[in-house]
Amino acid sequence: MAPFGPWADLHTELLCSIADGLSLKHYTSIRGACPAWRSALAPPFPSLLVIADGRRASSLPFLMQGSLHVSTLKKCSFFLGSSNGCFAVASEWLGIFLLNPLTGEEIKLLRMNNCGKVVPKVVFAPNPRPDNYTVVALCDGNKIGYTKTRDMKWFISDIAMNRDQLADLAYDIDGGKVYCLTECGDVHVLHIPHGRRRKPIVEPLLAADRTPGVPFDPALVFTSPYHIASKLTRSKQIFVCNGSLYQVWRNTTGTIGWRLPAGGQFSMSEDEIFVLRYDPGRQPCWDVVQDLGGYSVFIGKNNPAVVRAEGLSWVQANCVYWIDERWRDVPMVFDMVTRTSTPFVLPANNVQAPRCRASCWYFFSDNITSTDRRKHHISGDVAAKTSQI
Repeated sequence: MAPFGPWADLHTELLCSIADGLSLKHYTSIRGACPAWRSALAPPFPSLLVIADGRRASSLPFLMQGSLHVSTLKKCSFFLGSSNGCFAVASEWLGIFLLNPLTGEEIKLLRMNNCGKVVPKVVFAPNPRPDNYTVVALCDGNKIGYTKTRDMKWFISDIAMNRDQLADLAYDIDGGKVYCLTECGDVHVLHIPHGRRRKPIVEPLLAADRTPGVPFDPALVFTSPYHIASKLTRSKQIFVCNGSLYQVWRNTTGTIGWRLPAGGQFSMSEDEIFVLRYDPGRQPCWDVVQDLGGYSVFIGKNNPAVVRAEGLSWVQANCVYWIDERWRDVPMVFDMVTRTSTPFVLPANNVQAPRCRASCWYFFSDNITSTDRRKHHISGDVAAKTSQI
């Protein structure tokens, strides 16, 4: 401890007492002062972004350790995504911009005048800066918008689909690509341009096996009976875990069922979730898995974050954490073992304001699976405080 001086030996309880109530910016700063302080203070994630009084809000409360102070948000702002500590925000006055809530820095993007009005989700590369950013937007049903530093325009790519619609995007940080998922489970890959190439390339995941102009056939890629379920579950999301690609399907229409060709009945209860893994070495290449190998995934408008549950006191292993957009955006957790979804109850002292709606999960880093788990230990008494901004 000598190189850091006597402050490194500050008693843990006293250090926690001092840190309690600090702004998030100052909290993260003192965690980085020395190894002893970093070990004593829990990292402030994962967290829930919540909005007061509906989706259009002039205030932005958070459920997390400490508080964030953002004075630049205007009334009628919409949150379109979060990734690596930043938010994508849409404003009636500013269009779409990226916001770092720790510093207040904004990256204003060009308005998307030629891709329709509906932009439900935005993903972007880590650590965006005004002089270095990459942004991808899901827009208008079957279009992908892409822009990069100094492009001075949005590149709009139409994805040819036979009465299908895009449902989700996921930015693969390690692979340098964006996976685009449709409502029927078809996957397209947007390859991020490098070098002098500015325009992105979008192609089907199984481009070599696809005949141009032939509609997507779920029976060719999903094992039975999930090729039928792919058409009946419109809530779908995609994520990457340890180099493998996964889909999350959720039934939002009440209990559904159908007879199997070989006999018997297959059914899905409301809010039941299936997780499918992509295996290019088999045919069909997508099949349901029963667990995530001890990991859990947080999905929603945020770029999906995969967490190793071991050592985290309030994160269950092999679970899907999601937000129920039908009932005041309640945070939920689906246990892959019990096959049930239940409301996600935050730890003691973490109270969500009754008028607040969860918008998305907030993480300081999306690349959680490859980091040292000891740095992400969250004790049970960490206080996640709701603060008005």
